[in-house]
Amino acid sequence: MSRALILILLLVGLIVASPPHKYTKKKGGKGHHYWNATENDALYTWEQAEGYLECEEFLNFPNLGQETKDLTLDERGYVRKQGKPRALEHMCPTRDCVPDVNSTEESPGCGFKRRTLKSGNWTTTNINLGRVDWFRDAYKRLAPYRGGEGNSLKTRIGMGVPIITKWYLDANYTVISATMSFYVPSLYQKNPPASLNKDVRVEQWDEVVTYSRTWGGTRDDVEYWPQSAKQFDYLSEALSREDLKWYSYLRLTGSYIGRKEVMLADRDIVVREIKEKGPDDKAESE
Repeated sequence: MSRALILILLLVGLIVASPPHKYTKKKGGKGHHYWNATENDALYTWEQAEGYLECEEFLNFPNLGQETKDLTLDERGYVRKQGKPRALEHMCPTRDCVPDVNSTEESPGCGFKRRTLKSGNWTTTNINLGRVDWFRDAYKRLAPYRGGEGNSLKTRIGMGVPIITKWYLDANYTVISATMSFYVPSLYQKNPPASLNKDVRVEQWDEVVTYSRTWGGTRDDVEYWPQSAKQFDYLSEALSREDLKWYSYLRLTGSYIGRKEVMLADRDIVVREIKEKGPDDKAESE
């Protein structure tokens, strides 16, 4: 499976799996699919919403003589083709977000956010890449755990965000396996209920440093779905410029309501974890 096909799988999964979302909060609306996009846009600059200063080479000024009234411009006057992502500061006070150990840490360069995600418990299932609807299939398998019927407490416990999809690659950058995970809410983090489904497991993840890029908008935006492929390219380019090392054989995507992320994990941390659990022969960076 080529690297191009990896990105196609990412895009297809997002398109097939994403449930219909309401991107503007309506009177009487309930549930986490409702959020105030207008408020988010007014309260947060592009840099605040993304969590990093975007590199100028990834942006464009309007063409000479081009009408700007129908364009989305950021505070620096650059054209933004994708929607402004929902800021974590706007979301996390009302959603159970994965804790960032150093939430105020500044990234060492432009074009990405560096985060240290705290160790925690996740519910995980393997993705069947042979299915066209692999994303939705995995999502539906995890859902009963959060809903109550799939956990030992028989209690609805909900879920934290983001939903993390991990892609494991071999030395030829072929996808060999993938998983989807829900973050166990903080109320149940110390003692998560057991899973009643043999295909859904509760696992503890070690603390890890991640480098991420984000984008937002709605599924109707022309530039929305192609962003995944583009963002991985931008992320690796930005990290290379700062001489940062990432683990080439693991890629992650994170899904929030109104916010999508691509992530790469710090190389040394992942390699150390692999060595503790078994032999490692894939400790390279791109």
